[in-house]
Amino acid sequence: MTVSTKPTNDMLRHELDCDTTVLPHQLLEGTTWHSRLLPSVNKFVYPYRYWGINISALAAGQALPEVNTAALSDHKVLGVSHLSKVLPKKLLAKGLPLFSAKTKALQQFCPNDYLEGFNSLSNNESLNDNENISDNESINSNEDIDNDLPSNQALKQRLSQAFIKHAGSSPTGDMLGLLVCRNAGMYFSPVNFYLGFNEQQTPTHLLAEVSNTPWDKRHYYGFLLEGEETEFCHDKDFHVSPFNPIDQLYRWQVTIKRTQQHTADKQSSTGLQVRIAIDISDERGEVLKTGIKISGVPLTETTVRNSLRKNPLMNMTSLARIYGQAFKLYAIKKVPYINYDEKLADSQQQK
Repeated sequence: MTVSTKPTNDMLRHELDCDTTVLPHQLLEGTTWHSRLLPSVNKFVYPYRYWGINISALAAGQALPEVNTAALSDHKVLGVSHLSKVLPKKLLAKGLPLFSAKTKALQQFCPNDYLEGFNSLSNNESLNDNENISDNESINSNEDIDNDLPSNQALKQRLSQAFIKHAGSSPTGDMLGLLVCRNAGMYFSPVNFYLGFNEQQTPTHLLAEVSNTPWDKRHYYGFLLEGEETEFCHDKDFHVSPFNPIDQLYRWQVTIKRTQQHTADKQSSTGLQVRIAIDISDERGEVLKTGIKISGVPLTETTVRNSLRKNPLMNMTSLARIYGQAFKLYAIKKVPYINYDEKLADSQQQK
């Protein structure tokens, strides 16, 4: 009789539970800010949330929590009303889904929402640094090769491939996504960030998945990090705002720090503090300062409920704020509109 030495999902899950160096799934909250300096001053700050999904651990079997409201049968009003007789018994027993990776919920994690156009590779293929992949292919293009892989493992493969294409290598440790999930069935994210670590959990990689809202296109910027704090700059090569020309310079300041937290049951958990700031300039000088500053806590039923109680429809409010600020710039502050991929010299802002 032969005994298989291949690790099972249960074995992998047990190893993950016992490994205190593995970054847990997290809920990161904080603020995002925009400070426009030219051609007209406009500043705003508002709360923001990212779901910190450890994509490496997820692919290895560390599931995300399934979070519901309290059982509707226990509700003071619904529990004794006629509605309790017509609502499904399952709904009465479990409550409404708040966060899920398995079913429709107020916040739903869907792996196929991320890294469109990157195809996972089969086991007998190697990752090629020079492979030509379109950033803006339809999400259906993922299905060609991903069909043989579970969706979480396919996402990990796509992320490894994206790191190689845009940063030159793939992380040797955990890969964590700072993601916006579907909100009441709607997916909308101006930018998702992916963090890569080495075996000692030192930050080594950053990938930004940027969407330009009016045109519904995606673009990727990838970089190697120098530990907890890194600065780098590069030319802009993706049109995002209809009020900024294409010929600009991006200067990034990235800070990623691990924090040790103690829960109510005296157990220790690792969180992250992340600050990503981008200063945008052109021949006129500094034009815009933008960024996020967020802190993570373990992704649990309690933290999910508390966060969604404060901001249940963040995707909708973010979209409304973007278009509201655009209207303010164009209609009230009279900032000239810039065409897609238009340079400053050819735009109305130079005149």
